[in-house]
Amino acid sequence: RRCFFHYIKFPDKETMQSIVDVHFPNIKKDLLASALHSFFELREIPGLKKKPSTSELVDWITALLRSGLSHKQLEEHIPFVGALLKKEQDHAALAEQRSGRPRSTP
Repeated sequence: RRCFFHYIKFPDKETMQSIVDVHFPNIKKDLLASALHSFFELREIPGLKKKPSTSELVDWITALLRSGLSHKQLEEHIPFVGALLKKEQDHAALAEQRSGRPRSTP
C-alpha cells in the first residue's frame, strides 16, 4: 500500500481558535485564551519529538472542561499534560524548561 503525504501549514492562533469554537461553541473565552496560550507556548519548547497537534488540543480542552478548572488555574500550570505530550522525551523537555536546568544525557 502507498500513502500520500500532504503538508498543511499548522494553524495560527486565530485559525486554531476558530477550529476549537466549532468543537466547543460554549467554551468561556478566557479559558480558551489561556488554553491556546499554553498550547502554543508548549509547542515552542526546544527538543520536542512530537509537538502537540490540533487533535491533542481538542482532547486536552475536553479534559479541562470536564475537570472544571478555571483559566486562572490553567495560567499557573499545565494540567493533564499527558493529553498534549505523547513521548517520554517530550515530558523530559518540558521538565527541563520548567526547571531552567539542562537535561542530563545518559
